[in-house]
Amino acid sequence: MHRATQLQFQRLPPEAQRATLWRLAWSGLAPEQIAWRTGLTAEQVRLALHDELAPAQPTWARRSMAHVAANV
Repeated sequence: MHRATQLQFQRLPPEAQRATLWRLAWSGLAPEQIAWRTGLTAEQVRLALHDELAPAQPTWARRSMAHVAANV
């Protein structure tokens, strides 16, 4: 049963995977518990949720910040 659930999650499109991760997080599960249910690592779960929370930046802003960081 557990492996079947993981495979079902992994076959979902990326948008559905993100929505599933958020639903599991909102239900109160820890990243480790979400990872166990989905077959991801806890770090992958944290990164997926963190990336969603990061404010959107235009590509020009990311490039200019990378340029500044490279020249410091």
